[in-house]
Amino acid sequence: MQNLLNFLYRFRTFGLFLFLEGVCAWLIISYNNKQNAAFLNSSNSLVASINSFTNNTTDYFQLRKINERLVAENLLLRKELANATMGQVVLDTTSSDRYDLIKAKVINNSFRRSMNYMTLDAGLNDGVRPEMGVIAGDGLVGQVKSVSANYATVTSLLHRKLLVSSSISRTRTLCTVQWDGDSPLEAELKYVPRHIQIQQGDTVVTSGYNAIFPEGVMVGTISSFELEDNDVFYQAKIKLAVDFSSMDYVYLIKNKMIVEQDSLEAEVMEQ
Repeated sequence: MQNLLNFLYRFRTFGLFLFLEGVCAWLIISYNNKQNAAFLNSSNSLVASINSFTNNTTDYFQLRKINERLVAENLLLRKELANATMGQVVLDTTSSDRYDLIKAKVINNSFRRSMNYMTLDAGLNDGVRPEMGVIAGDGLVGQVKSVSANYATVTSLLHRKLLVSSSISRTRTLCTVQWDGDSPLEAELKYVPRHIQIQQGDTVVTSGYNAIFPEGVMVGTISSFELEDNDVFYQAKIKLAVDFSSMDYVYLIKNKMIVEQDSLEAEVMEQ
């Protein structure tokens, strides 16, 4: 306390000078319209700048919360979309709520190898099970391979052994998508018969002919194709809908009727 008093006493002259300067400035601003208007404009600009900086800073630190809220909203919308699609395909109205979605964050991802995987921060405790389908905001991502209590590994679409039952939307032609190990932006489109008239830009989606993915999940668009005289099928490639170099959040597809479907199909296969 004594040091503070000594400091104030030492700079008493300078302090008095600042006080008088402040009084003079206040008198000039208060009793002169021109100076008053200039001061108000300057102060408003300063306050606006400070508020803008404060809001931008606050928004920056809230980006994670905002992103998580958007992911949750997308989760609900995608669940409704998946079930609405199945409602159009299946006449049984009890299947209108066949699919549920689980959100997860990608915490590890590879896309430069011939057999690529990713790791998610969701596992058995979140309801994740092996062989679940995985999608992102833009389209199909892959299939769950293994699961622990809190994590899951996913076989990426950029995996040479993963086959995806697909369909060309315009012609309703069944086909298969498989990555050829070349570019992470493209994959092969297989088993499209030569009598089908395909075009560049045709949309390729999941066929729904399995218990993993609902019908209509975006896979990609046809980017190139060839047909030799003796070929039975086209040699075609698609541009993948998902950019695997910038994965963030994904959604795992839970088919509530997968056990019933697999059991029935297993009985047929044994006959």
